[in-house]
Amino acid sequence: MSKKFSILILTSLFLSGLFCSCTKTLGYSVLLWSNPEHEIADGTLLKVHIKSNISQVYVVSIPGSKENFEIPLWQATEPESKSRALKQQKRFSEFEHTYARVKLDGLPIRSDAVNTSKQVYRLREGEIIRCLYRGTGAAVTNGKGNMEGEWLRVLTETGTYGWCFSHNLALFQAESFDVSAQMQDSSIKMDDLKGDSKTGDRAIIKNIIAKKWYPESFQNMIKVGRIDVNRMNPSYGFSFGINIEENADSVFAGTAVLNTENAGGSWTYTDITKKAEKEYEFTGSNLKMSIRGAGSDIMILQYMEKGKQRQETLVALTENIEKLIENELTRRQNELKRIAKAGPVFKSSNYGTIKFNNENSVTWSNYKLLQPSIISNQALGSVTVTLDYFIANSLKSSYDGVITMHFTGMEDGVNFLYKLTDTGLRLEDASKAPVKDGVVTARSSSPMILFFEKK
Repeated sequence: MSKKFSILILTSLFLSGLFCSCTKTLGYSVLLWSNPEHEIADGTLLKVHIKSNISQVYVVSIPGSKENFEIPLWQATEPESKSRALKQQKRFSEFEHTYARVKLDGLPIRSDAVNTSKQVYRLREGEIIRCLYRGTGAAVTNGKGNMEGEWLRVLTETGTYGWCFSHNLALFQAESFDVSAQMQDSSIKMDDLKGDSKTGDRAIIKNIIAKKWYPESFQNMIKVGRIDVNRMNPSYGFSFGINIEENADSVFAGTAVLNTENAGGSWTYTDITKKAEKEYEFTGSNLKMSIRGAGSDIMILQYMEKGKQRQETLVALTENIEKLIENELTRRQNELKRIAKAGPVFKSSNYGTIKFNNENSVTWSNYKLLQPSIISNQALGSVTVTLDYFIANSLKSSYDGVITMHFTGMEDGVNFLYKLTDTGLRLEDASKAPVKDGVVTARSSSPMILFFEKK
């Protein structure tokens, strides 16, 4: 067989395989958001041929039609069998073509139909969302009683799913395929009412840039008075990469940098432009910004990372982060001094002797009964003590806090709940206690309790 003939056969087989791969069906999906480009309404059943995680699109067709077209992944349900997709379609039928306009800036979308569940998104005033179906959830109160409304499963135009209580939503039936146009019209009307202008927009952006933006977790720590120095890092936050004092002409160009405990990235941009009410784009990048909250002190950043959309929530803070950390470290040091001063020697007939050499150094001898269940066999008696964790309010009536013993020879520290009493020091093994965001939330099951007398 000639080389030329072999190449022709291989090429033919390749094209045949390519054709087959393009015409096969992955399954069926239901369109969740009306698509104006192809004039199809939400609720339409679609045949899915290809899913591209790189381009973040499905290649679909309407059953019975030979025309294929692309839609964003977030606009449709995951492909499945036709019978399952039809059940999904029926589930969405009660709220067919139903969307909602948000009446309250900062209204949360939550992971569950409970007002205390995790916030997955914060809505801006005037934003349009899709209502999918109703759910059964916990009642929402306002301090005076239960609020009117119900929990709805919703979808944002950026593809975020969750639960939202309907009290601050104005539901409406879409009048056209282009729901986005209705959202833009709404934003324009709001701008007219507020007298916004391009000059005013630039001033608003300048004010946003001038603020100091930090992870939302910082605000939560400050509110509850638990400054976790391992998570409150002064370098965390978002920077626009602009010196606003030297930018008198309001030319917004620079390199924005995001740095948090779980995310990071940088984006070079040539301008910041308003796209809708309190929503902005960084020209020349995939970074978008939404500003929310009564004081415009909440920022939602949206960007693409490895083909997936990411979102980070930040808050504007006026507190001195370095000072907060310094005060917390001082508090911990003073607490360790209090414990050391109360001894400095604490003795147990079963669990040995703990001697505080100073507030940060301990010598612990004769602890064999705690090996290897709590303390490793490789551990030596030289110990560094720290206060790395907090305790939940439910534990404060029984314990003062959590003390961590770092034994020489052990890789990990050993956590104990502790209580300083008039006669000594009580320790409770907390090595298996549940910890969330630096807080020991409950006791271990069947924990070992140790008591050491003052000597």
